Amino acid sequence: MKLFISTASPYARTAQVTLREVGLDPSAHEQITHPFNNEAAFIQSNPMGKVPSLTLDNGQTLFDSEVICQYLDETFNQSQLWQSVQSNWSLRTLYSQVSGMLDLAVALRQEDMRAPEGHSSPFWKNRWSESLERSLTDLNAKIVSFPVTFSLLHINSVCLLDYLSFRHPRFIWRDHKNLVSFYLQWSNRESFALTNPKD
Repeated sequence: MKLFISTASPYARTAQVTLREVGLDPSAHEQITHPFNNEAAFIQSNPMGKVPSLTLDNGQTLFDSEVICQYLDETFNQSQLWQSVQSNWSLRTLYSQVSGMLDLAVALRQEDMRAPEGHSSPFWKNRWSESLERSLTDLNAKIVSFPVTFSLLHINSVCLLDYLSFRHPRFIWRDHKNLVSFYLQWSNRESFALTNPKD
């Protein structure tokens, strides 16, 4: 089984964290790649050229990050990380919200990268920034309803906050008291410490 990752991708990081949380050895399964290099094994695993992508021992491939994390949890962990979220529609909506916030943050990063070429869009940057700011305020109010046990929702949320600090420090999420309390409670797990985002 091979998990293709990029060390800067927040999506790949959620899979990396999950891999460690379910007790698998990352040195036996993780393969660092740069999506822009279009390496043959990676493109065969995911023709869209996006990380993470998981190639199983039987040749089957799984993507995106949510599918991979739920697969790892169900196959190696009796779904313990998804169980508390799966049966609660409000928590599943929050899970989708956090995933959407990751999408906004990555889209903003892509716009930042296009700026030197003169192709960055002020309209979309402002729209996505405003959406992210509103969503942070909303998440701050709702994060107190998260499960008391560690879950995939916790993984996505810590990865989101770390990615904002990594790529978008202008978003001062630490001004939100509940987000800070949540982060201090959960971010010190070894699985996070070993997967900090980096270029």
